[in-house]
Amino acid sequence: MTLATAMAFAIAMFFLAIVPGPGVAAVVSRTLGSGMNAGLAVITGLAVGDTVFLVLAIVGLSAIASAVGPLFQAVKYVGAAYLIWLGYKALTAEAAPIDIASAKTMSTWREASIGLLVTLGNPKPILFYGALMPTFVDITKVGIGEVGVLVTIVIIVSYMVLGGYAYLAHRARILLTSRSAVSRLNKAAGSMLIGSGIMVATR
Repeated sequence: MTLATAMAFAIAMFFLAIVPGPGVAAVVSRTLGSGMNAGLAVITGLAVGDTVFLVLAIVGLSAIASAVGPLFQAVKYVGAAYLIWLGYKALTAEAAPIDIASAKTMSTWREASIGLLVTLGNPKPILFYGALMPTFVDITKVGIGEVGVLVTIVIIVSYMVLGGYAYLAHRARILLTSRSAVSRLNKAAGSMLIGSGIMVATR
């Protein structure tokens, strides 16, 4: 793989990541609700899910992934239900001013699972990678080194782009010191999570 090819793939990934969707909504809402670490954990889950789809596409298992469609459907609905439940919890949470120093989050694994479920519940990434890979690599001759480069690009771009969304959400969060501001935050974060869950379920 040449440097130009790697850069072209990185640019394609950048535009894929920057378009608002369920993943961005999950990152922003969890960062608003629980802080930067929560947002980064969700990004980790999203990146892991993207890596799974990328590797499946590269090794030519897109057909297998399509054959187990019911499994992906089940994961999709579980992820959607989880996001909607989190949204409901945010909407009904007490509007107490946020104490940044003592704010509690879910475990890193639970936060990351949100991102993983969002990605695995959406079949579009594997279709994207399946269509995109032949443009950048010869699937019949791709080596471990090239797979490593592509996976690294996916991870770096995910953290750069989605990390930017998380940072902006975190900066907004630290301004929330009044009860009314937190009430608006809860409604916004809850609505985004529920909307994200609906988007996942209906795609």
